[in-house]
Amino acid sequence: MGNQDSRRFGDSLGGRRAPPYVSPMLKAPRLQGQFRTDDRARAAYAEGAGIFRIIPAAVAVPANMSDLQRLVRWASDSGTPLVARGAGSAMGGGNVGEGVIVDLTALGPARLEVDAANRKAWVTAGITAGALDAAARPHGLRFPPMPSSGRWATLGGMAATNAAGASAVRVGSVRYWIDAIEWVGADGELRQWSRGDTAALPSRWAGVRRQIDAAEEVIRTRFPRVRKNSSGYAVDAVLESGDLLDLLIGSEGTLGLITGLQYRLAPLPGATAGVRMALRSLDDLADVVAALRPLRPSALEMLDRTFLELVAQEGGRVPNLIRSADAILLVEFERATDAAARGAVGDAVRAVSAWTSEVQTAITPNDSAELWEIRHAASPILARLPETHRSMQVIEDGAVPISRLADYVRLVRRVTDAHGTGAVIFGHAGDGNIHVNLMVDTTKTDWENRVTSVLTEVSAGTAALGGTLSGEHGDGRLRAHALESVFGSAVVELFREIKAAFDPMGILNPGIKLPGGGVPIARLKVGAAAASIPEDIALALRDIERTGGYARARLELAT
Repeated sequence: MGNQDSRRFGDSLGGRRAPPYVSPMLKAPRLQGQFRTDDRARAAYAEGAGIFRIIPAAVAVPANMSDLQRLVRWASDSGTPLVARGAGSAMGGGNVGEGVIVDLTALGPARLEVDAANRKAWVTAGITAGALDAAARPHGLRFPPMPSSGRWATLGGMAATNAAGASAVRVGSVRYWIDAIEWVGADGELRQWSRGDTAALPSRWAGVRRQIDAAEEVIRTRFPRVRKNSSGYAVDAVLESGDLLDLLIGSEGTLGLITGLQYRLAPLPGATAGVRMALRSLDDLADVVAALRPLRPSALEMLDRTFLELVAQEGGRVPNLIRSADAILLVEFERATDAAARGAVGDAVRAVSAWTSEVQTAITPNDSAELWEIRHAASPILARLPETHRSMQVIEDGAVPISRLADYVRLVRRVTDAHGTGAVIFGHAGDGNIHVNLMVDTTKTDWENRVTSVLTEVSAGTAALGGTLSGEHGDGRLRAHALESVFGSAVVELFREIKAAFDPMGILNPGIKLPGGGVPIARLKVGAAAASIPEDIALALRDIERTGGYARARLELAT
């Protein structure tokens, strides 16, 4: 069988005491897949794409649905936390924890079925966005909310965080493309929920729906009026759709484990054209975005000068127009014909001429590839920075109303300057979702205090601007502490009641999505207090981060 370590669960914790919820006398569940408690396997799953390193008590890789259901029932009976995980590329820390990591990438039998006639596809959770998109294209279709991480981002993980990509300005997040979800609840039962399903709900979930309806006024008052949101539970979406399915989307494995999904697909565009614009000042960002959005761009991205200079230092190709730019905008249009796409580019150039200094158009496919090359290089370049400029995803996913974009940029620059940390600002300007990577000198003794101050002050400032802490990456353990500042105590209490209804034992990803402690700049992958793991595994995890190698099976590192 797949249980490599036959010792009792909790015996192998590297000389450290087991977490209080792990009994050293608890027998591991018998799986056809793998259940590992050895130090190397646990170390291989101690990190995701964000800032945390938390060594789990065990790692489970279920081979099939029976394995997964058996594992969840065992966890429910024993009170053992489960942390669902796909490729591990989420940045908020929702994919690491002290319980049992549940790697769903190998859950079988794998399924990727494209129904071209109805423009739909059914996939298992471990299938990547890139694989779905590639399977759809021979049928003249595509997966619209394709992220830049599509080569490794799993479709179950994307649903769990309500992820999105550069095209979200036009097509929205994955929420709007999901028609059905297959999931395993905290009781170990397999269910399928579909949009518009009128079947009677069990009493506990019917009660959740009544609670949401009763709280409609406070929900509509307190929820941030932003174009994208992956923070909290999506009770606002339930009010609009009437489907509790929307609670599962963006819930980060805290309400159930997503095992399969039905996604809608869309036709491929007839033609694409784009333009790169030099923006004189980020103070004008809100005005520029407001002028461009009515032209229906399929992407509207921003890269600030700090990032462009960093790319140049790393030997990357940087357009000449940055000499006159505080930032550059990458704008793309999809239309039925080449002429229409080129016309849209011309309209865009004229619409923002008062705020831009130079433009470079991208008409051919080669032009388009060059246009996006610098944007796609962002995360890998940042991950390769030295310890004196360590890139940290701490305030990396805020979203604000379009009218407050310039205020948000000023907030970030003011706070980071005050605490002596560098900041690279880029992201999805078209829907108000700005990514910020801090550049921290981790050789300084007080760097953790500086980072904590930046997180605290920018979180408070984002809420004051009417924004959300996460536009597409999820709360994880990074942002959960600040949810009340955004939603207020009444809505957060509703979140707690929803969690209790779905997960009465509290075994599904505890510490994620809900406030439960102080500012979480602790248990990090850098610094003197970082948990010790084997050096070869630490180097391999760093290489995954630097190269975007998240598709690599982590148990390969543990051999």
